[in-house]
This record gives sequence, structure tokens and C-alpha cells, in this order.
Amino acid sequence: MRVILIALLIVAGHAVYAGTASVTGYAPYPQGTAVRVCMFDDYITKTELILGEALVGDSGKFSVTFEVQEIEYVYLRIGNLTGFFYAEPDRKITADFPQRDSLRQLNPDVVYEVPLDIFTKDSTDMNFLASDYNSKFAEFWKKNYQYFVASVSAAKLDSFHTAMDKHYVFVKKPFFHAWMDYGLATMENATFQSEVKIGARYIKNQPIRYRNNEYMNFINTFFEDYIYKWSMRKEGQCVPAVINGIANYDSLLSCTKRIPWLKNDTLRELVLLKGLMEVYNNPAYSNRNIIAVAQQASIRSKISEHRRIARNIVTMFSKIQIGQLAYALNMVNKKGERVELLEQYKGKYVYLYFYQVKNANAVREMRYMEALHKKYGKKIVFVSVSMDNDTAAWQKYLKENPKYNWAHYHYEFREKTKDDYNLFAYPVGYIIDPEGKFYAAPVDNPSGDLEYLLYRINNPKAPPLIRIEDK
Repeated sequence: MRVILIALLIVAGHAVYAGTASVTGYAPYPQGTAVRVCMFDDYITKTELILGEALVGDSGKFSVTFEVQEIEYVYLRIGNLTGFFYAEPDRKITADFPQRDSLRQLNPDVVYEVPLDIFTKDSTDMNFLASDYNSKFAEFWKKNYQYFVASVSAAKLDSFHTAMDKHYVFVKKPFFHAWMDYGLATMENATFQSEVKIGARYIKNQPIRYRNNEYMNFINTFFEDYIYKWSMRKEGQCVPAVINGIANYDSLLSCTKRIPWLKNDTLRELVLLKGLMEVYNNPAYSNRNIIAVAQQASIRSKISEHRRIARNIVTMFSKIQIGQLAYALNMVNKKGERVELLEQYKGKYVYLYFYQVKNANAVREMRYMEALHKKYGKKIVFVSVSMDNDTAAWQKYLKENPKYNWAHYHYEFREKTKDDYNLFAYPVGYIIDPEGKFYAAPVDNPSGDLEYLLYRINNPKAPPLIRIEDK
């Protein structure tokens, strides 16, 4: 197994420490069975991201080492069985996997969650703290469940919340305190307490904690079908009109400002992305337009996490999947010669960048693309594909910018290319692997998080680049 070393990255005068986590344990499965450590790439789409993998040994033991930057809620996967735990940088834990229940876990197409036996004596470990808290909550529930049945639970929950804040005042993990607070917030929301009270306490003026599972569970619960519900009221009537009509993301953001709790631009964008995913299968909305709006969000959002969520929404509902053979690209080069683009570069990684000269955002990204090409162009082929109707404007643009000296093509007005690659907005990027399959689809902009992918391809054995902040 490859062990990834600790990375220390200095960016803009700030040092960010990234370490490794590891999990060892026992799994009662045949030797050679794959054990994966995974996490959710985001908590809206819950797209799976594989962090590390190992095989069960002859004695049933396994060990997986993987990269983490902060506390993460991750899971072990063996086949269609998953067991969750918390991973932290530079911490090792032991977690044993249970035997498969052959009577209950019969359907191979269903993912079953199973409890892990986690062993740790470190009272500062997140797994220890979560287990300790859960035992206290179970005791509280046993004594007070009758109040919840009678819908008079608010005072009891507040009292328990205050007691837990005092009990864990010594814990110096902000993640744990938010985890505890928002676990109780979800409980309050489920007991039909006032939305105004819950929103004022847990949403208004609160930071968004994208990687805290209990916080995101609360957000998903509080805002479940929120956009759709408000679209049937006066404040949100513009939602279906914008999506089904002009399919413009900026207009959608603007018209939802009047919906309660969504005055904050960042939270509104997050809830709107969740809403797009939720209405995809609603016959009152255009599926194609939902993908188009999500793709615009993946380009225009200023928040890295939101661009990732939007890309995952596009992937979730489109015909493009990671590992699938990329669609043929019959193009013309600057000389007017016709080529099958992917056949020409087979055996190499290819970064595809679809753009239009008339699109200011797409043209601005070229400056960042130039810098990435200088750093990674020896191992990765950079290809820009013009989607302009005016080929003369495209040719003029290339002549005026000779420093953009990578491969350039025009799509030759093939509508199939637009359909195959979900080209509803520009720019759009993809990475194709040496076998001609989608390696990442779609990818972030050159000015965004694209470099993390290019760096990993170019330096497969090096420590990772670490996300510092939104660009």
C-alpha cells in the first residue's frame, strides 16, 4: 500500500497542515475482499468520494491509510455494506466490521449501514466524544420520551442542551460542539417547534459548516423541499418561471431573495442548489433546464463548495459518468483540417475546455489556463474547443493571443457535441484519461479548484495540494 506523507503547504503567508488518518481492524470476509474508506464529496448530493483502499488479509485483518485535512465523517465500505466513523489528521483508530446478516442484507442493489466496533481510549477523539454523548442522550430519551409524545418537549430539550454544554465545556473541538448543537437542532425541528425560533437560533447569523455531518443533516431537514414549497407562494412564484423560461442562474438567485431565511447570499445559493436537485423529477420543471442552471452555478458561484455541489448535480442527472468512454469529438483545427480529437490524443490525459470568445468569463479564464499549461502541460494535453458561431472572431482571438500556445479547435457547428457534453453554459471543462474515458466530469474552472486535479495527475506520488480558501 502507498503511504502518503504529511504535507505542509505555504500559501499567501499561511501554513496549512494536512496529515494522514488510518484505520485498522478485522473484517470477517474472504482474503482479498476490498475494503474502501469513503466520504461524501458534498452533503447535498452525497456523491461518494473514495479516500483509500486495501484488501482483507488471510487473518481477516485490514489497514487503510488516507489523506484528511480536518475532521471528516467517513465510512468503511465492503461491497454494499457501510459503517461510519470519524477520521482526524494524524490519528489512528481500530474499527472492526461485523459479519454480514444473510437474512436481512439480501439485496445487492441496496446499501446497508452497519455498526462498527470502534476501539479508542483517547477521550479527545471524535469517535470517543460522539459515543459518550450518544449514551447520555439515550439516557435522557429513556427518561423523557413521554414529553415528546405529548408535544411538550421544548423545555426538556433546552435543559438537556444546557447541561451538555456545561458537561463538555472542556472539549476544545469546534467540530464537536457544532455537531452536538445541530444534532439537537434536528431533534427540535422534528418535534414541530417554531420554525421562527429554530431559524433564529440555528440559522440566522450562523456560519455554514459544509463538512460537519450533523450541521448538514439539519440543513437538509430544515430546508427539505423548501424551494418547491415556496414556489407555490407569492414570494417564490418566479422560480418555475425562471427555470422553465430563461433558465438563468443569476436571475434565479435574485428572485428568491424574498423567501424566508434566504437573505444571506451564501445560504440562499446553497438552499437553491438543494432545491434544483429536489425538483429534477417534478414534471412541472424542465429537466434539461435544471441541468443548464446547475451548470451555470458550477461556473459562476464564488464558493468552491457550491461549485462542487453544482458539478455533482450535473453529473447525477446527466448521461456523463466517471469511467465512461468519452463521446467522439469531430473538430477542425486552426488550419481548417478535420480531426477526431480524442483519437489524436489517445494514451494521454486530456483537459478539454469548451468556451466562446464572446463570453467574458470564459475568456478571462484563459489567463489562468495559460499558467496551468506552463506547470502541467508536459504530462497533460490542454485543448480548447471554440463553440463560437463566428469562426472569424475565433481565429482573430487566437492571433491576438499567441501566448495561448496549446491545442485549439472549433466544434464545426455539430449540435451533437453540445448535447453529448451538456454544453448549456460556458466555460465547461472535462478531463479524459489515457484510455479515452471521463476521469473528471465536469471540472472546476482554471481559476478555481482545477489545479488540485492536475497536480494529482502530474504528481501521483506527491503529497496533496491542500484547499486553503475559496478563490
